Amino acid sequence: MLGYWGSSPGSTSGVPSGLHGGMVATDLEVVTVTDTSVTFSWATLHGPRLPYGPEQQTVPADSEVLLGPADARGPLRVVHYDAAPRGVHLVTITGLEPGREYAFECRSHGVRAQASLVGTNQAWSPERTGRVTTLTPPSGRRISTIAILNDTHVGETRHGIIVNDMPTPITQRQSLPPYAEVMLVGALTELRARRPDTLIVNGDCTDEARPAEVQTFRRIMDGYGRFGVDWNVTRGNHDRPHRPAQDPGAGYESVPVLDGTADHRDVWGAEFVPRQELWTTDVGNLRILGVDSCMLDASGGEILPGQMDQIASTLQADPDRPTILFAHHPVTEEAARTNVGQRGFVLNQSDSITLQTHLAHAPGVFLMGAGHTHRARRTAPDRAPGVDFVETGATKAYPGGYTLLTLFEGGYMVNFHRIAHEHAIEWTSRSRWGAYGLEAEYLLGTTDHRNYVVHRDLSGL
Repeated sequence: MLGYWGSSPGSTSGVPSGLHGGMVATDLEVVTVTDTSVTFSWATLHGPRLPYGPEQQTVPADSEVLLGPADARGPLRVVHYDAAPRGVHLVTITGLEPGREYAFECRSHGVRAQASLVGTNQAWSPERTGRVTTLTPPSGRRISTIAILNDTHVGETRHGIIVNDMPTPITQRQSLPPYAEVMLVGALTELRARRPDTLIVNGDCTDEARPAEVQTFRRIMDGYGRFGVDWNVTRGNHDRPHRPAQDPGAGYESVPVLDGTADHRDVWGAEFVPRQELWTTDVGNLRILGVDSCMLDASGGEILPGQMDQIASTLQADPDRPTILFAHHPVTEEAARTNVGQRGFVLNQSDSITLQTHLAHAPGVFLMGAGHTHRARRTAPDRAPGVDFVETGATKAYPGGYTLLTLFEGGYMVNFHRIAHEHAIEWTSRSRWGAYGLEAEYLLGTTDHRNYVVHRDLSGL
């Protein structure tokens, strides 16, 4: 239901914007837009002095959302009010009509929240216009829902480093559990309630695939469900095989030397999937392929010939079957040009061309999901025009959430959801200041890259 339809304090004209009594209402984000709901986030901080940062003191304040159909007459109505004092606010309004435009304002202490990022401060951004349109879902019945996590980084304790411990890393507050575990447990708790048909963790499950990290990740995930049934994983570059000399005392020597290498120990592979091996799983008639796109000693991506042959033969065995692929590394040329690490950070160009050629010859493939960049971004295909290439936002830190892929007979809907547990919200707010505060500008992406609908015939599911 829509919170409550109480009376508005009055016309929105003259309401202070962003600053009042030493408090700034800022960082407004339209995080999630579904067919029946919208989720807003903002922060109340001490101001007006800049710059802000991870240690910026928040100002506890109430949370208020005014919202109504954009074509309605009269002032907006209060649809949510919570007097509980919070410094970071995350509010979901439900019960909305699909495909309808709504006007909105988010307030604390009567101060209207303002956007702070370049991407949310464009003239056309919903955070600037104060208008948002709910999605129109695909036609037909809902078939299934796939939950996607990526970049959980269990074991990581320092966030936002660019190179050589610079800038000063952001760390968890001493009184709280490790942030990567807070975020993963928070996501899984919400997903238990949502009950997706399956869950994919798309790489960088751990910080550096140390035995203790792999065991902690496995323990947390086993609390959610059965590996290979309720959830599956792909390998990320942080999960790659390591040499004991790289991190003495970490325990890598607890597993045998990986065949064909000098002294690499594949701790993650011994627990989950061997290196460069394709896995498949089914959700009804949907086929899901998990690809290991990781190099042995670098952060970039490759698919060795043996696994590429597995992909080709699997797809061609039933090329028209509805199929999704997951791999940690982005694939397209646009992904290579637009990520901060450029070509060396994504799947190498030769393997990208080969993979996309195989996808183009399998008309049933309609989406390939990636992580690695930690951002929410769709990119254009090069050789596979029927495939949606999408990078989903990171779980372990800002933007701090998970993605739901909901399949219908007439297409699919993609939605990013921020983790709502209070400790997760607090960490997401702090971690947005990683890399000198540039991470948020790079990672959040535009609303329509995190929340969108694709109309496509999926009646074969």
